[in-house]
Amino acid sequence: MGIQYFIKIFKESFDELSEDVKPSTRFKELETWTSMQALLFIANADDNLGFVFSADHIRGAQTIEDLYNIYIQQ
Repeated sequence: MGIQYFIKIFKESFDELSEDVKPSTRFKELETWTSMQALLFIANADDNLGFVFSADHIRGAQTIEDLYNIYIQQ
């Protein structure tokens, strides 16, 4: 799976996401990013990727690419 598919999964976790999302996007700086949004992303990743991100994963990552790297290094 490539990073573009991962970004698609990330974007699908939002009801409305107006910002352009790319690998270097600092997801915690997105206007719509909240702790609830983090939970929605974790659930969506579990449903679509079969991988459960932990709170430590989310806390330690800064960019979408960081999250992707955590996923591919599982």
